[in-house]
Amino acid sequence: MTDSTLPQSGTPADQADTVMRLQGKAAGDFLHGQTTADFKACAPGDIRYAAFCNPKGRVLADILAVVVSDTEVLLRGRQPVMLKLAEHLTPYLAFSRCELSPTDWLVERTPGIQAEPHATLEYDAKNLTAVTIPVEAGYQEQWRPPRSREDHEPSAQSWPDILGNRARIELQTVGQYLPQDLNYDLNGTVSFSKGCYTGQEIIARLHYRGTPKRRLHRAQVAAPVASGDALIDAENRPVGSIVNHCQHSEHTELLLELVPAAVAGRVTLRAGGEALTHISPCHEDNDQSTGSR
Repeated sequence: MTDSTLPQSGTPADQADTVMRLQGKAAGDFLHGQTTADFKACAPGDIRYAAFCNPKGRVLADILAVVVSDTEVLLRGRQPVMLKLAEHLTPYLAFSRCELSPTDWLVERTPGIQAEPHATLEYDAKNLTAVTIPVEAGYQEQWRPPRSREDHEPSAQSWPDILGNRARIELQTVGQYLPQDLNYDLNGTVSFSKGCYTGQEIIARLHYRGTPKRRLHRAQVAAPVASGDALIDAENRPVGSIVNHCQHSEHTELLLELVPAAVAGRVTLRAGGEALTHISPCHEDNDQSTGSR
């Protein structure tokens, strides 16, 4: 599963990404207090992967944030998830005197040269016209306004996320996973040195005192699937679920949250019974859930 070529077949429209604009004098402080990432001392062009969680520590949305200025941050996430997030954040935004608004910007992914994790901001006079960000697995993202009336088709390329082991929250899985289920504690999405944020107590307790019951894995299956589909073992016990999927060649590439011990046996879709193949963890054997970070 090392092919980096973008699949020829499309990805469902509900997996399309969108860009939203957070504005306000306290934009950075708002994100610092609401997400798992550290937004203190950010400069223009800085990027942060982050997650919004509920009080039980379950992930409501994942974002890639680009700092434009002290008063503006762009947030990229799944289109339907971001719309639901904006509604959830309404009272908190009002209290912080910040505004979260949609844009018509498109998200394009193309192969690119790996570089420092810093966004390039392009301007035309005073207006921001494009943002280019290096992402996982040798790809780059460009966020930009549409160039014409026909240039409004949303990007729906999930393959770079799967290739880079970057789990995404879909509409079907909002509030379903802990950050550790998705390896967010291992890939920099969660900061354990920052202050409080919604869900922090539960997430930190698992990090310092517990062991995650499930971890992110890659797999393949020769059957149609949907995010959130349940997985079972040979004894019909629940062992995980589909997180993300992308049609690739004649099979479907998967990211799944899975009980690590289940890899040694047979794992199937609960609906339909199709067996998963090529299951492998998205982390090293020595990755730990506890200890300083």
